[in-house]
Amino acid sequence: MRPNWSYDHIATHSINEIEDGLLADAPGLWCQQLGPPVPEDTFPPALFLDRDGVVVEEIEYLHRVEDVKLIAGVDKIIASCNQNNLPVVLVTNQSGIGRGLYGWREFAAVQDRIMEALSSLGARIDMVLACAYHDQAPPPYKEDGHSWRKPNPGMLLAAAERLKVNLSLSWIVGDQPSDIEAGRAAKLAGGVLVLSGRTSQSASAGVRSGGGYRVRVTYSLAACRFLVEYMKAAEITLGKDPSARAERAAMDQ
Repeated sequence: MRPNWSYDHIATHSINEIEDGLLADAPGLWCQQLGPPVPEDTFPPALFLDRDGVVVEEIEYLHRVEDVKLIAGVDKIIASCNQNNLPVVLVTNQSGIGRGLYGWREFAAVQDRIMEALSSLGARIDMVLACAYHDQAPPPYKEDGHSWRKPNPGMLLAAAERLKVNLSLSWIVGDQPSDIEAGRAAKLAGGVLVLSGRTSQSASAGVRSGGGYRVRVTYSLAACRFLVEYMKAAEITLGKDPSARAERAAMDQ
């Protein structure tokens, strides 16, 4: 079933529309809310997703709409989150912009194609965040270790602040150790390293659980239906226990 919203109105991009996604004081950061607001006082978990190699097939420095191809089955997991009122947040490093290989206009066009493909399958991304800053980029994108660039947790923290989600019950799915470490730094419940992108089975052995942070390895996002069940069950348990709810809220501050 197709959602009751569409992306037809942003099929082409003016300068103003591009600027709407960019943060006014940071030319290398993108934050765009696409889904409906999270109802007040619900404080749900969220599913954070890397983009390339997780939602779409891995293409180095993806910037052409004709190269966009969804990984099989990802729409079902995203749609299941939508149906269970669990926000889905895309968090992507975009060093290609920082390096001058393409610009935010191309990024926005690729995002539109991804959203249109998901929409046609009844799935929705609620928020997109991107970071173009990189230590090898020329100005204005040159910055070493920007807080939004994974493995730093800045994009996850910014999304949590804007959407009012519970980080301690949330999960991240990524195809690189930096994705999983961003989730650890943001104090998520756990991370899933998928092998549909850049990381091989042998390389995945170095990414481990610890300190209450759970790590799993699986082939693709399509195999992560258990995450929806985990997050929904945790949300229900939290809602039944006021003391646990207060404790979790304090942990996210």
